Amino acid sequence: MNKWIFILSTLITLLSAQTEHPFKKGEILLYDVSLNFFSAGTASLELGDIEEFGGAFSYHITFRMKTNSIWDQIFPIRDTVETWIDSDGLFTRKLKKVIREPRYSQDLQADFDYDSGIVTTNKKSLPISSEIRDPYSFFYYLRTVPLKMGDLFDFTIFDNHKFTDLSLIVHRKEQIDVPVGKFDCLVVEPFKKGRTLFKNKGDMKVWLSNDSRRLPVKIVSKAKFGSLVMKLTRYSP
Repeated sequence: MNKWIFILSTLITLLSAQTEHPFKKGEILLYDVSLNFFSAGTASLELGDIEEFGGAFSYHITFRMKTNSIWDQIFPIRDTVETWIDSDGLFTRKLKKVIREPRYSQDLQADFDYDSGIVTTNKKSLPISSEIRDPYSFFYYLRTVPLKMGDLFDFTIFDNHKFTDLSLIVHRKEQIDVPVGKFDCLVVEPFKKGRTLFKNKGDMKVWLSNDSRRLPVKIVSKAKFGSLVMKLTRYSP
């Protein structure tokens, strides 16, 4: 009897996690990536299975970016980032990064133990006193937050073995065309003294669809090697 109660409780939890948010298991976002206005490759964000971590359920999110055959001869990129985020609070429970670029590579794994108040990476352990998000889990969390022009948010991001305090401003509404279609968007910008959510220095802007799904339709980042632009080419379901 207890076994069936546990199974039923698990199913209810999983279904609840999928219906409370504007995204659900199986969502795939595909992007065209350009560098300095030249097509350079592709990127994807995939919301995979819901997995259990220490009695709690987490979404498994995978980000991949790779350059095309032409850019492979100039500046080859093979980046994979996996993050497991709590299916209710959307905070990070585990982060794994494999970054392969010509002058930069990184292998990072971070495990967040909120009961013990410690995040442990393959280099160090750091104390944590609240729920923490990485750059990628923050994107999904942001999709659930009511936004309006002029809003300003402060938050802390964990990445590259350290914490960074950032702010985010909602700039304006804007209609844009991307390969998958036309969208009415809210333009948001994370910033802190010239740094962005990712390791690249410079400004970043994100166009979120101004609807119930809050799709990240376009992302622009000023990187060391120029301007990086990601435009949505396909999404499902």
